[in-house]
Amino acid sequence: MKMNYDILSRDYDLVRNANIDTLDRIISKANVVENTFVLDFGCGTGNYACVMKKLTGANVFGVEPSDGMRQKAQEKSKEIQFRKGDHAFIPFDNNFFELIYMTDVIHHVPDISVMFTELYRVLKLNGKVCILTESHEQIEARFWSAHFPATVTAEKQIYPVISEIVSSAGQCGFLLEDIIKTDCQQSFTISPEFVNTVEKKGFSMFHLISDEDFSNGLKRLKEDYENKVVINSYHGQTLLWLKKE
Repeated sequence: MKMNYDILSRDYDLVRNANIDTLDRIISKANVVENTFVLDFGCGTGNYACVMKKLTGANVFGVEPSDGMRQKAQEKSKEIQFRKGDHAFIPFDNNFFELIYMTDVIHHVPDISVMFTELYRVLKLNGKVCILTESHEQIEARFWSAHFPATVTAEKQIYPVISEIVSSAGQCGFLLEDIIKTDCQQSFTISPEFVNTVEKKGFSMFHLISDEDFSNGLKRLKEDYENKVVINSYHGQTLLWLKKE
């Protein structure tokens, strides 16, 4: 099922607030300072780009194919240029950026080899790329996978495996610098905000499953919420660091 991100942009900010811990990791490892040229690839509505700009004062740019997403992003900041582009065309000159990062984007890219060719072109020598994604094991470990098992199958079909990402990047000239996993043990009860977000299908994965699977999963989720069931979860994401040498 193809998703219309101009339509999804209406509720996108429900689940795409910038994760400060993730940004701190990126800023620290890439040594982002005021004169660093940074690209948020697949920037969506600009949440990460805006916080990156606020925290560092860097020269931050965003690339996003969806007009609806990009319009929302531009409304949030006049200091950041948000340009129309995608995996096949990044509208910047060769050797332009020192850091390119993408958060939960790579599984939407139809051809990662084409993407890596473009990223390599616009990245400066010794520049870094940070890809925030999830391994198939991490997808399985999401706490809501027990409520919506159909999402696991759907997501694993579109998320490239980590080794595939590394291999494709290497074929395009990138050197793998680091793989960092953020998995950690968590115990919590389901929040009303999460239930509300799910009801609105705020996560794109809910657009990949049948109405019946979604309805049944929502029923199970609400039951656990109402019964204040304690969720024990060991889940996180993967940060892939690549370098152009």
